[in-house]
Amino acid sequence: MRKVSAMALILAFTLVFWIAKPALATESTGIGPDTFLEVFNFIKDNHISNPDPNLLYRGAIEGIIDTLDDPYTEYMTPEDYEEFTFSLDNTYVGVGIEVQSGEDYPRVLNAIENTPAQKSGIKPGDLVIKVDGAEVYREPLDKVVQKIRGPEGTTVKLTIRRGELEDFDLDLVRSSINTPTVYGETLEGGIGYLRVSTFGAYTASEFRDSLNDLTREGATKLILDLRDNPGGYLQAAVQIAGNFVDPGGLVVSTVDRSGERIEYRTEESPVFKGRDVAVLVDGYSASAAEILAGALQDHGVATLVGGQTFGKGTVQAVVPLNSGGALKITSTRYHTPKDRIIDGKGLSPDVQVLTPGLHIAAAWRYLGRLEKITVNLEIDRPEAIVNGDSVALMHPVVQRSGEIYLPLRFVLEALGWRVDWQYRDGSIKVTGSTPDVVFYPDGGRVVCNGRSISETVPLLLENGVYYLPVSSAGLFSLDLKIDGSVVSIEKSF
Repeated sequence: MRKVSAMALILAFTLVFWIAKPALATESTGIGPDTFLEVFNFIKDNHISNPDPNLLYRGAIEGIIDTLDDPYTEYMTPEDYEEFTFSLDNTYVGVGIEVQSGEDYPRVLNAIENTPAQKSGIKPGDLVIKVDGAEVYREPLDKVVQKIRGPEGTTVKLTIRRGELEDFDLDLVRSSINTPTVYGETLEGGIGYLRVSTFGAYTASEFRDSLNDLTREGATKLILDLRDNPGGYLQAAVQIAGNFVDPGGLVVSTVDRSGERIEYRTEESPVFKGRDVAVLVDGYSASAAEILAGALQDHGVATLVGGQTFGKGTVQAVVPLNSGGALKITSTRYHTPKDRIIDGKGLSPDVQVLTPGLHIAAAWRYLGRLEKITVNLEIDRPEAIVNGDSVALMHPVVQRSGEIYLPLRFVLEALGWRVDWQYRDGSIKVTGSTPDVVFYPDGGRVVCNGRSISETVPLLLENGVYYLPVSSAGLFSLDLKIDGSVVSIEKSF
């Protein structure tokens, strides 16, 4: 091996660092635009990777945004901005099918009415095998969707598989698709049901039309479903609130970093004022959904049923850029009519129900003022019948060592109790309907209306779920009957 002298090493390092030495030192020690441009240009002109300037610009922008520690401020490329606008307006260019990932191929969930897909006869359950002759076997769903979409007026060929039939091709002409954001139907007992999937440009008018339709059909009470609703336009939430609150009613206030407050109030005359309304919410109800739910709760015109909402209490302004993209920037924090700030906290429901399948049943119980509730279950069957309606059961009834155990949260929430896990001592608190009961699973102790109860069968903990032994049903004054593997429970009010 050839020896290198110490002087040669010193010279080598001097030469390397001499190239990177700035030509002129400035007096300022702060970092400003000049420093940024100096670093940017030096990397662009000298880095060995010969970086693409566009990637450097994008990285610089994203780096600035990352320092804010704000998940809602983001830069959108022109393509991102177009997709964002389409998603808010619920419009896109395509063929009109909603698909989900299947085991091997995308599966059609729905063919939207009056679209190329619906007119061609595509049905729910169909599998999309090829797009323009190219197999889509186990491709990511978003990539398949992008292949199906394209410029308006162009043609896409889909190869469809339906059951045992031979695969067949359909040539569909892409068109502008507008998907409704409001779905409504009339339930029994004069109860209307409206689900809002997002707050888009046309949601407020869709909502008012649907609400008027339900009213004409005899609906005197309403279930408003805002579960899994990520939000959207603030103004849409304000306009929808106007269906329940008098003109001039405060819906939301926004406050910027200087403390300047802007108030948003209703303008139109309400068409459903003074009637019972239950609003369904969960941990995915966010943004504009929380604005609407919070306003109706503060005005006392609706009861929130479900779980704690997401807690997105900030408002973003979308600033179009000269480049064609846009900056979505958090500009204000919103306050409910009672000046509640829910950012990071969310809204608390008036009636807590954490079992997803029971939300509508709980709303029905509240609106219908029922005199009794019946729940029918069967051992190992993943379904329950609550007041005659089928509800999916994630944790069925089980039998262990001769004792029948009921899924505790499901059964008690179905019957009108609130169930809370107490992290402080690991107890399970059951409240909201006589009696109040506290279970202490670790010690096997039960407290009913403040008195300790002895000689009770302990709760069963299985796969992270607590089960209530049927022998403890007497604690809750339930009318319980067992017929073979079927358990029938009735509670009167």
